[in-house]
Amino acid sequence: MKLSETLYAQVQDIWLRYLSHPFVTEMAHGTLPKEKFRYYMLQDYLYLQDYVKIFAAMIQKAEDFEQIRFLCGEMSATIDETFRTHLPYMKRLGISEQEIACATAHIDSSAYSHYMICEAQAGDVLTGLVALLNCSWSYAYIAEQMVERCPSALHDENYGAWFAGYVSEEYRQTNQALIDRIDALAEVIDEKKAQRLCEIFENCCLFDLRFWDMVYTMGEN
Repeated sequence: MKLSETLYAQVQDIWLRYLSHPFVTEMAHGTLPKEKFRYYMLQDYLYLQDYVKIFAAMIQKAEDFEQIRFLCGEMSATIDETFRTHLPYMKRLGISEQEIACATAHIDSSAYSHYMICEAQAGDVLTGLVALLNCSWSYAYIAEQMVERCPSALHDENYGAWFAGYVSEEYRQTNQALIDRIDALAEVIDEKKAQRLCEIFENCCLFDLRFWDMVYTMGEN
């Protein structure tokens, strides 16, 4: 089995919990209160600032220019998407520049991003990519599954753009490139390394589940 197949098989139960999470289901049905989505967008924006730093940590460990090119491309794509889509989306939601400047990451979000950064700094390029994988892959999975269950989600006035972005062909190709890169790098690893990567991936999946909990309660546990 490819490493990506092993990773997916290990966390299917967690991913199914994503699909039944009230934040996700209410967003798909267009019933999610806007204030919850506004809070999510702010927290996600802060999370993305740390997300791109993980690529920077991996670039230091790159073994050749081809790896550097790939990592720089992924980092640049994330930054471009933030300015092209994320910031305009927040503006449409009425989130002011002052709100963005004053926003602070919730402790659950900080714990998640710091975990990924630590693993990327301690490990190699493959370790860092696996730490990043759930965020990219699970969003594609959530959007695809929820649109299949609720096709009207794509046309919702408030949340349709979110689903459309993650089921787009461009996003699918970018996500698949990440998966393919991980599988290629994992061809030469031993069982001990594979088990360690599975542990990191599962932890990130659980962190993501806590992130959905956090934004749904707007940081109030």
